[in-house]
Amino acid sequence: MADAAETKPDPATTTTATEETTTAPAVEKTGDEEKPVTEKVTDTAFGAASKATDNVFSMFGGGPKKEKKEEEDVDEPSGSSKAKKAEAEEDDTEESPDVHFEPVIHLTEKVETKTNEELEEQVFKMRAKLFKFDRESREWKERGTGDVRLLKHKENKKTRLVMRRDKTLKVCANHYIVPDMKLSPNVGSDRSWVWNAAADVSEGEPEAQTLAIRFANSENANLFKDAFITAQEENEKLFVKRTVKLVTEQEVIQGKDSGVEGFPLRSWSIQIFLVNEHGEQVPATLFDKVVYRLHPSFGDRAIQTLKNPPFRIQEEGWGEFDMTIGLFADKEHPITHDLHFQQNRYESKHVITFKHPKPALLEKLRESGPVPGDENGTKAKRGATGEESAKKKKKTDKSVDMDKLADGLQKLNEDDLLQVVQMVHDNKSADSYTVNDVEQGEFHVDLYTLPDSLLKMLWDFVQQRGVV
Repeated sequence: MADAAETKPDPATTTTATEETTTAPAVEKTGDEEKPVTEKVTDTAFGAASKATDNVFSMFGGGPKKEKKEEEDVDEPSGSSKAKKAEAEEDDTEESPDVHFEPVIHLTEKVETKTNEELEEQVFKMRAKLFKFDRESREWKERGTGDVRLLKHKENKKTRLVMRRDKTLKVCANHYIVPDMKLSPNVGSDRSWVWNAAADVSEGEPEAQTLAIRFANSENANLFKDAFITAQEENEKLFVKRTVKLVTEQEVIQGKDSGVEGFPLRSWSIQIFLVNEHGEQVPATLFDKVVYRLHPSFGDRAIQTLKNPPFRIQEEGWGEFDMTIGLFADKEHPITHDLHFQQNRYESKHVITFKHPKPALLEKLRESGPVPGDENGTKAKRGATGEESAKKKKKTDKSVDMDKLADGLQKLNEDDLLQVVQMVHDNKSADSYTVNDVEQGEFHVDLYTLPDSLLKMLWDFVQQRGVV
């Protein structure tokens, strides 16, 4: 019975039929007899079976629910021990060395950022959205949303429109407000205006743009219109107007046949003068040159350029015609003249408007009348003294024809002009007079102030380009 009791399996240590067939029982040799080791085999077999089952189920997201491990109890330090630990840490911190690093660069000066608005005062500001008309796609394109502002220069009193995009502050509109601009209501909107700008420089180079602006409501749109028109009126006051008088004389040439029956051959001439504020005739010295464009039948003489007052042209002919005369002062001011033979001598007058003339031209305009700013007792700087002017004129004795050089530079294309500007910047002297007008997209230079070596470089350059 004792033997039977010893060999009776313990239910707690046996496995199921499935478990027994899965894993062969191990045996333990004791001498010549082999005795099963039930406890070890059963535990191993059950563990292996469980692991295999878990792996199979886990492949499909199943398997037995994972039990959370019980957190082991950790002996927490008492309050007094915590305090001691904190004090120890504080002691360690206090004992750490005080490290100090000297700055490599001391930023002691403030750097001022220039916006080219330092000499201007803001007369209007309103939030709006700007659009540009794309001529290629024939549609409106948005340029940006931000504050549109009208800025009035404190010295020359010119007002320009400037608009920058939000956040980036990139300029999306920048041009002067001139009287010939016309605000037109946008179709179907009482809060939007459209206008044409002949020289907007927001992209760097002056270009003609058709712009439209839209405000939050009609009230804001009307406020903008009022400020815009006011700026136009004030800018118009800055324009200088001069009256040009053309004197035409003609007479029949006796003894010469025109070749056309009933039309005798005549000799005719034209001279150009200015009329000052007192109504007196004075020389038209403000013009650099005058170009006469005659009837094509004059052949090689159809275009004639004169550079000295009174810019007199003398010709012969039998027919009457209209001609175009270009008066050059900073830029061309064309007028149309009617040549007729109804009188032996007659005069015709034309009003020329100079929009925002440069300082040099303002000085010439003063010789024939007042200019804006004179009524406030402020006048532009006077020109060079007689001695300085004489020094400049000496350069005309060189091998360079200054008049032809000036004409040639005006005939160059844009790429060649950029090279000329670079040449001037690289080789000019301290006494050279140059003005880079970014707003108008123009570069001005007084050729008489340039060194001889630079003049020779410019002369060779225009000759190579075939414009002189």
